[in-house]
Amino acid sequence: MSQTKTQLQQVTEFLLAGLTPFVKANQIDAWQENGQLIISSEDLGDGGYRIAKWKHNAVIAFEKFPHKKVNPYNLLAMLAAFLHDSGWPRDQFGLSDPTLDIDPNSADSVLVLVEIELLDDVDLIPDASGPVLFMGNRYRVALVPVNVAETVDVQVQTGGDA
Repeated sequence: MSQTKTQLQQVTEFLLAGLTPFVKANQIDAWQENGQLIISSEDLGDGGYRIAKWKHNAVIAFEKFPHKKVNPYNLLAMLAAFLHDSGWPRDQFGLSDPTLDIDPNSADSVLVLVEIELLDDVDLIPDASGPVLFMGNRYRVALVPVNVAETVDVQVQTGGDA
């Protein structure tokens, strides 16, 4: 994860924000299913580890999508745009493209189920009272801070006459 929220939370919030006021928060639900825990133990520095990746099918359900008030292709475009702009390495991990299932509710609304294959990082940071015992130390699940250099000191040496 590049943020403090799961990928499912990020995409759900993005779609809801783009569809408001036509879709209300109580008309959308999201969950994970068919997950696979991919074990690793990548040392990320500063005592942090990437202990696993969580590959799963994320489902976003729009209970009463107002297809007569909102062009349904807006939902498709928003989903595609978010996945494109997210920078998540979907191709690298072989994640499939989203699928949608649409069932009529009434003349004015449909149930839309969006299924997206996602992959979240499961990172650990040191915490003396953390719940996870790993390699003899206590950790908690949280994003490992990434230190990014703000300046670089470059020294160039040229060959001399010696």
